[in-house]
Amino acid sequence: MAGKKRSHAETEAVTNTKFIHPERRETAGNGVANKPPKAKRQKVTDGNMSWVKKRARDIERRFEHDVAKVPANVKKDLERELAAHKQRIADDRNRKLRSKMIGKYHMVRFFERKKAQRMAKQLRQQLNTAEDPEEVAKLNADLHIAEVDNDYAIYYPFMERYISVYPPAKSEPKNVESTVDEKRSAARALLNAPRPPMWTMIEEARKQGKSALEKLQNRVPEPESDAKPAAKQRKKANAGASSEAKEKAATTAKAKASSGEAKADGDNDGDSDGGFFEED
Repeated sequence: MAGKKRSHAETEAVTNTKFIHPERRETAGNGVANKPPKAKRQKVTDGNMSWVKKRARDIERRFEHDVAKVPANVKKDLERELAAHKQRIADDRNRKLRSKMIGKYHMVRFFERKKAQRMAKQLRQQLNTAEDPEEVAKLNADLHIAEVDNDYAIYYPFMERYISVYPPAKSEPKNVESTVDEKRSAARALLNAPRPPMWTMIEEARKQGKSALEKLQNRVPEPESDAKPAAKQRKKANAGASSEAKEKAATTAKAKASSGEAKADGDNDGDSDGGFFEED
């Protein structure tokens, strides 16, 4: 006896559920395996700086074009949101600048800190053996300078261009057999050299404690807000000057052309008159 022929739907059900895990076969409706869900697009969050910048630009454009149509309560909320976004953008910019400047001046600050610590150590050793009151006073003054130099290399503001407290001297032949007095005189020359303006600020901050030094170290430089407008004004001025020069050149060219045509007409008239009288 011939078996009953299965329908197309039943055949598809067996084929499609054959390779499905037993626990998932019940969820496969009508013998068709469920397709895996499509990956959802990642939702933009507040932590995305690109979104923050775009949102800030959108709010600024809305204030530029439709500020009269914005209700007072909505406008107030948008102003607060814009201020928060601008603060986040500024914080991100400062963080990147800080990291860049730290990496840029890391080595020079390290070497100058080590040099100041070495000179301070040598001065303390000299103080232990010094007996002359004038010499002791001089050594104490030099020790103070060396200690401030050490703090200068550590607490100089991270986000500002570092100015060396020990600028490189002119290249001179090194004397390997230099005496102790020569080394001391060279170190004293470094200590008595002029200091950058920031050195005085760090010296004053040392009197207030470590918190004042750290505040100075992490201070944020003032933004250069007038740089771009000034550049735009210069660009407009240059464009206006170039357009005026072009107009002046065009006017001069037209004047020359008209004078040339008038001269040519005068020459033609003179030639015709001369020919007429010559015929007579």
